[in-house]
Amino acid sequence: MIHDEKTNIGLLPSTASGGREFIQQLKQEVGEHRAIHHPYLQALASGRLPDPVGALRDYAHQYFAYSTNFQRYLTATISQLDDPEHRRVLLANLLEEAHGVSPDEAELMRSHGIELEWVENVPHPVLYRRYLEALNMDEAWLRDHPFCDEAVQWSQLFLLCCGSQGASTSVGAMGIGTELIVRRVYTPILEAIQTYMDVSPRDRVFFDLHQKIDDDHGEVLLRIAEELAEEPEQRPLLRTGALMALNLRAAFYDSMLWRAQAMPRVSRPRSDKSPGGRATGGSSSFVDTTRNQDSLEPRPVEVEPGELIHRQVGRGGAAEEFSRSRGHPVYEVSLPSRSMSFSIGELAPCQATSNHRHAYETLIYVLQGSGWSVIEGRRVEWRTGDALYVPPWNWHQHFAGDEKSVYLSGTNLPLLNQLGQTVVRQEQPQGNH
Repeated sequence: MIHDEKTNIGLLPSTASGGREFIQQLKQEVGEHRAIHHPYLQALASGRLPDPVGALRDYAHQYFAYSTNFQRYLTATISQLDDPEHRRVLLANLLEEAHGVSPDEAELMRSHGIELEWVENVPHPVLYRRYLEALNMDEAWLRDHPFCDEAVQWSQLFLLCCGSQGASTSVGAMGIGTELIVRRVYTPILEAIQTYMDVSPRDRVFFDLHQKIDDDHGEVLLRIAEELAEEPEQRPLLRTGALMALNLRAAFYDSMLWRAQAMPRVSRPRSDKSPGGRATGGSSSFVDTTRNQDSLEPRPVEVEPGELIHRQVGRGGAAEEFSRSRGHPVYEVSLPSRSMSFSIGELAPCQATSNHRHAYETLIYVLQGSGWSVIEGRRVEWRTGDALYVPPWNWHQHFAGDEKSVYLSGTNLPLLNQLGQTVVRQEQPQGNH
């Protein structure tokens, strides 16, 4: 008898290898299904969406229509099982979900940075509600924001699949087509949450648990599937259930990708850490996951101003690693910029530039003199050694003080031209600035 280490409840061992071999082949087929490699999951993880944060919030909301009914799916599957031993094992596993954590599980959680107090005696639906509440989606918000049709249909059709198609189809859907793929589909989602969402590890622990910790439901259902597959006539039903579950999930992802791509483009500050733990931002960051993919259409985007000045560049704070690689001191400009071209500009005493804006961003380093700039209404004083940042599509004008000013200006205009993007520049008529 094969024993479940957590529940200490056994399943009868297989008497033939045919069932195990079939399930192994079915697992390989499932692993290649588009639901697991869906472009929606890839777009979430990479941020190649108009509004990555908005897309993740929409996913959190719509996925709740499915996840809130998870125990109903599992209960429906149990009701379809003909073998009393199968029902008993899976029911015991379901009942123990909200109970304590074993020492082995606690140690595994700690190794993944999951505190025991976050999850002990807390059912998974409550963990998911904690995540929603961290996104300000409380009970009142959910009442005011109904689920989309595709999310409701996924939940309803999956419940029918688990509760009305017989034991093998139900186990194929709930076990092979769902529990078996949980870790793989949650990996890109968790990566996106970590990169783009300001959510604490405690509040997002629902996803960490499913992505990093083995699920007992999946192990039990997998063994039940192997026993059912010992009867050749049950194998097509197991496969049908698995594919039904995967196709329903893929259809949901199709609709979510369409919704995400239809969102207005939003430029948001990136988190301080990339998925690999590297600091982002500053002129040494060259990854822009929110760039305009429709590069042939002129669509200037106003970027919310962040840091506009790095004072006294070159007066300390050399980048040690970069300096060593170059063999001389290198001073990085800590401003939210990307790739640039350069030119030298000169302003006579008390001279000013025109007031203008353009669809490319600009870095300016003051080589000589002093003065000020007005960037979207914000006055920034500068002098020799200061650096300024002008975000795209921000009106700006530069004024020299009582002495000649010389500055080094860098833009990403060449990069935009190479990408085929129409670059827009506007000058404000004299007298209107």
